[in-house]
Amino acid sequence: MPEQNGLTRRQRMHTLSKAEGTRQIVKIECMYCRITHRYRCRDLLQLCGDVPIDEISPQFYCEKCKKKEYLRAEFELPWPADTGKLRIRKLVRIKTVLKPVWKDDFY
Repeated sequence: MPEQNGLTRRQRMHTLSKAEGTRQIVKIECMYCRITHRYRCRDLLQLCGDVPIDEISPQFYCEKCKKKEYLRAEFELPWPADTGKLRIRKLVRIKTVLKPVWKDDFY
């Protein structure tokens, strides 16, 4: 039997919009410095679009170690006992940075 690498077709088909419909959250953890953050799917939909779970972590980097290659994202269904105790990051605003591009021209 051949070895299977990566996610199955079923896992690739499970996108952020479908996870929002089932009230799941996204857990992103850095395997290097052991930091975990949780996000609402509707907030990540505004940033990443409607993508599967394996395309979320390459768009982030760890705030502590500044590395991207150690991040792992997965969907998580919170337990009812976690209500009021589970820390979730909330999107407040999206900040756009303006960067000038110059071109040399003659006077």
